[in-house]
Amino acid sequence: MVAASVHLLDAIMIMSWWRRILLVLIGAWVPTAIVFAWWTASADSTNPYFPPLSLIVERFTELWFSQEFVTTVVPSLRNFAIGYALACIIGIIFGTLIGGSRTGIKYAEPIIDFVRSIPAVATVPIFIVIFGLDIAMRVASITVAASMPILIATIQGVRSADVVQVETARVFHLSRQQQLWRVRLPGAMPLIFSGLQLGLQIAFIVTIASEFLGSGFGIGSFTLVATESFLILDAWTGVILMGLLGYLINIVFDLVERFSLRWYYGQKKIV
Repeated sequence: MVAASVHLLDAIMIMSWWRRILLVLIGAWVPTAIVFAWWTASADSTNPYFPPLSLIVERFTELWFSQEFVTTVVPSLRNFAIGYALACIIGIIFGTLIGGSRTGIKYAEPIIDFVRSIPAVATVPIFIVIFGLDIAMRVASITVAASMPILIATIQGVRSADVVQVETARVFHLSRQQQLWRVRLPGAMPLIFSGLQLGLQIAFIVTIASEFLGSGFGIGSFTLVATESFLILDAWTGVILMGLLGYLINIVFDLVERFSLRWYYGQKKIV
């Protein structure tokens, strides 16, 4: 019986791995087909605005596998990382405090509704006026824009805590602060991560937008200057690089989310 159980578990593990590989292959065929179609359709292109993909790839390797990556892309990633980290800290801390207070939500809700109705990119000109075209403008724009979905998700997560868990905490005489940080906040993590993911995407968009609207450095500024200078190959490489960076950032976030919420996904599998 024990040997049969072991063999059964091994078979389940093998099937699980094959299922994961199959899902990866299914997800990979669409971008592969798009790249193949683009490569084939553009092979003989003489249109200066839509050059062959082979030339774009050649220029991509020349540009971004060189010192240009350090001088252009690293500053963008630095601003993005700083702005997003500040947005996470501000959104989670203030969201927890507001969500755990009936008085706090009453006074904060009108302000939150007003601020979140402003498009994320629309805050960039405001911070240009305040900070100029310095790094502070970019970081402030990213922080404010990305913090709103994180703040709202945290408030909703804290306020929708499991009633049984909250009542159990009260039975064990946990203080309101202990209930907030030990019961409500951990239970709100799935919702908070949904806000973190949305904030991540907004942060990346605003990172590029702040470089479009403000002169200086960064991948967004590089792509804009290349477009205005009719350096079409350089502009195409900038667009492709932005897409690849966004894709890789999302993959990293998914891995962090899966690891951090492994208990949550484990419960869902059991149910």
